Amino acid sequence: MAAVTVLGGGITGLSAAWYLAQRLPPTARIALIEGSPRLGGWLRTDRRRASGAEFLAEKGPRTLRAGDSRMASAVLELIDDLDLRSDVVTTPKQSGAARNRYIYYGGELNCMPRGLGSLVTGLPPAVKCLPRGVWRDLTTPKNSPMDRSDESIRSFVSRRFGEQVDDNLASAVMHGIYAADTAELSARTLLYPYWLADRLGANGVLRGLPRVARLSRARNAQFAVREAEEKLGAHRRRAQDPAFWDAMDDASMFSFRDGMQTLSDGLARRLAARPNVEIVTGQPATAAQTHAGGGVEVALASGRVIQTQHVINTLPLHSVRRLLGGAEPCPLLDETPYASVAVANVAFGARGVPPVDGFGYLVPRASAASSRALGVAFDSCVLPAQDGDAAVSRLTVMLGGPRFAELFGSPATASTAALADAALESLRNELGIRAEPIDVDVTVQADCIPSYTVGYIDRLKAMHEWVGAQLGGRMSVVGAAYGGPAVPQCILNARDLVCHHLDLDALDRPQRVTGLEEIIGGFEL
Repeated sequence: MAAVTVLGGGITGLSAAWYLAQRLPPTARIALIEGSPRLGGWLRTDRRRASGAEFLAEKGPRTLRAGDSRMASAVLELIDDLDLRSDVVTTPKQSGAARNRYIYYGGELNCMPRGLGSLVTGLPPAVKCLPRGVWRDLTTPKNSPMDRSDESIRSFVSRRFGEQVDDNLASAVMHGIYAADTAELSARTLLYPYWLADRLGANGVLRGLPRVARLSRARNAQFAVREAEEKLGAHRRRAQDPAFWDAMDDASMFSFRDGMQTLSDGLARRLAARPNVEIVTGQPATAAQTHAGGGVEVALASGRVIQTQHVINTLPLHSVRRLLGGAEPCPLLDETPYASVAVANVAFGARGVPPVDGFGYLVPRASAASSRALGVAFDSCVLPAQDGDAAVSRLTVMLGGPRFAELFGSPATASTAALADAALESLRNELGIRAEPIDVDVTVQADCIPSYTVGYIDRLKAMHEWVGAQLGGRMSVVGAAYGGPAVPQCILNARDLVCHHLDLDALDRPQRVTGLEEIIGGFEL
């Protein structure tokens, strides 16, 4: 019998299995089940070759944010444990890629302000609405819809700061993170400190933020011991390899010389070397139920049945529903949409092709009529070390999201040729690039990002109760649909579940730990 079975071999499942392997005795069996033939989930780096040049094409997440947050620290400590430090490449804080981020508005790139100095040098057209929005919030009487527990980001931002702030700015940011429309996304979930400040403050969001900060500090006080232990651990790591940690202090973002898949491959390789870890690929779990011996039986598509004491379920929501199809309805499982994104990796046979040095640009709602893209990342500007000696410029065009069906039809049948044409059209019209690319590679990532739509927190709380009632209290959930879709969020939540919430010394008894306790608690200031 496996002590713990992890369902899903994406970055969340690999991380959960890794932390289990670190903490369970070597005699405890760990099973990792992945339905597809490969591990890593949305972390995928392809190596392409064209016109005598070899270069990377990231198909999913492309960078990780540095800093001293718990999320950033969790990723760096994982890299340290996997001995991947020498593979890391960084974007320095003072680089153009770290300092310059753009929004495509009014037919041109608008560089986002970098500080108060922008008030002197002048704000670009896309951002001129922001000072007016701030003044509006400071002078508009309280108008919170207290009869509702949530509202859309579009409603919230427009109500307090004006529609232009949403059309020009908020919509662009949410296109870049969630590939979704602010008219659908939950303000309570994704803008929680600001949403709460509006609710608690006497007059506006900005005036209410100090009170929210005080409440947040009071809540976080309960984690003081954990925070102190983590800081002590970080201090010890720094003493062992100060050069690496000093370099990370100077980094704004980072990835790996051979791309983001280095991280998932490193996890898979180290897990496969452990005799008590079994990795199964190409065999999706089809059903799970309790058995008379007090544990859980997980059935695989091959007909094999794995007996286990506890299940950590990292599957996407629709797969959780299929696994436990006979269970009671659950709104989060049954009502959460997923966004689909087409990733067009475009390579040119020369350096410095983008007309500006920066991270890239996003396309807001205000520019939807003139662009079919969600945004463009200047990959070679951000991480030139990934290009090595190759004279190339790599760019990635993101397409689809909330307008996928409108512009390109179903993700299952969308024409990759039409998507490639749309990507090149964006580069020509929005960046003025006339050079012919040496390579264009389009990948459709169907249902890749869960949408945290209005009412998400209430549905998450109901999901907590639902999970607690499944499999006799022997299942926990963690992953992109719960605590955030970013790679660092997935890694941190997997670590917290295994290291702080599950009692690994008592797996013979039901844990009754859903994995959602601390996430929900973060919305109860």
